This record gives sequence, structure tokens and C-alpha cells, in this order.
Amino acid sequence: MGKLILIRHGQTDMNKDQMYYGRMDVPINETGRKQAEKARETLINLKIDYDKIYSSNLKRAYETAKIVNYKNLEVETDEKIQEMDFGIFEGLCYEEIVEKYPEEMELLKKDWKTYSYVTGENPFMLQKRAVEFLESIDKSKDNMVVTHWGIICSLLSWLFSSELDSYWKFQIKNGGIAVIDFVDNNYPVLCSFNVGG
Repeated sequence: MGKLILIRHGQTDMNKDQMYYGRMDVPINETGRKQAEKARETLINLKIDYDKIYSSNLKRAYETAKIVNYKNLEVETDEKIQEMDFGIFEGLCYEEIVEKYPEEMELLKKDWKTYSYVTGENPFMLQKRAVEFLESIDKSKDNMVVTHWGIICSLLSWLFSSELDSYWKFQIKNGGIAVIDFVDNNYPVLCSFNVGG
């Protein structure tokens, strides 16, 4: 069977400033470019092959995908693998959110799985579209997917636990690579995690 190669985009200035910015379309910074270049070298050195490459259509993922794509295949973009839409929290850091939206933060803390960010979405909605994307690709092939923290962690949680139960148990770094082998009837096996990042 095939492999699923998940790569988190390189760092952005908003990552560095620890801001919520799921749908804001910002480019990677110089550190992010270096992380993407390191990921490319890792893919080559570890002989991680791929048949197709997909990317979120947001700049930070697409720019990373163009760098890591050592085979120069066409990069196919898909909105389903965009980061979480944080709604009214977009563009704010944690301290600003606590100060500006204290009631919303309390609701989020009470039930993070089903909390819908005002004008945004909730983690179940994020996971639903991530899984829809996964089910739309040919898992008999080696598929590289360059995307975001939320998409990667929701997919890993879906594949290796029940729905969102292990969502917070994975810490994929900017430029980090996770490799899943699908064996025996699409049974997922996590072979590598955070290499490159």
C-alpha cells in the first residue's frame, strides 16, 4: 500500500509572535524557508518518495510545498486542508483574546472539541473536512500533503485514536514531517514523526 507524508508549513512571523491566524493568508519568513529547505533535504536523504503532492491553498503551505517538492511535480491545492478558522480570534495572541473575549475563552476551556469560534468553526468541523480530503485521495499511492498543525493533528488523531481524543498529543514542528504507511487493508502505521522540523 501507499504512504501519507504530512508536512507542516514553515514558520511565519505570526507563528513567531504566537498569534491565532488560521485563515489569514501570510507567507513564510526566512526561518520558514530554511525549515522547508531542511525538510526537502530530509526527504531526499531518507529517500522518501511520493507520487503526488497536495497543499493547502494558503500561501504559507503552498510556498513550503514548492520548496519541498524535489521531484517538481504539479502541486495540487485543496481548501479542505486549510487551517482551522478561528473566527473573531484571528490575528490576536492569547493574552489579547483573554482580555477582549473572556467569556468566549471560558466556553472554549469548558469544551474545546465542540466550541465553535464565533464566525469560525470548531475542531470537529476541521477534522470532518480533513478526513473528507483523506478519503478523496488514492491511498495505494505515496501522497505528500503540505498543510497546517490543526489538519495534521486532527488526521493523526482520527487515524490513531477515536476522533479528536489525541488531537493535543502530537506536536508537529514547522517544517516537520510525519510518515504513515497504509498496510493490510489501509491499516495506518506511524513510521516517522517530526523528522526534518
